[in-house]
Amino acid sequence: MKSTIRTVVFDFLFGGLLVAGALLVASMLGPTAGGILAGAPIRTSGVVFLQYLHNGLESAAEMTRGIMLAMISNVFFAVTLYVTLPKFGIAVGFLAAGVVFVLSVLVLSYLIP
Repeated sequence: MKSTIRTVVFDFLFGGLLVAGALLVASMLGPTAGGILAGAPIRTSGVVFLQYLHNGLESAAEMTRGIMLAMISNVFFAVTLYVTLPKFGIAVGFLAAGVVFVLSVLVLSYLIP
């Protein structure tokens, strides 16, 4: 399906509100609470819902498979970032975590049909 400007603007605003909400919670309750909201299923549910609106139920279900692979890989990303940030700094931490994320997605893609 071709994206229209109206669709892109709607998706951008919807996603932006979710990110802004997480940052607001982080500023009010601390970064851990903001991180919990950023990783909460509400964000994922919003993306799946938008996919359903744009492309239907089958597409949303297939997107959910990809989200599952990403969520598991996000755990590896977060653990790697948590371990590497204090020791190596932000640049190396994000680089290492990104590599771990990509590798875990590739491995999981072969393991989970």
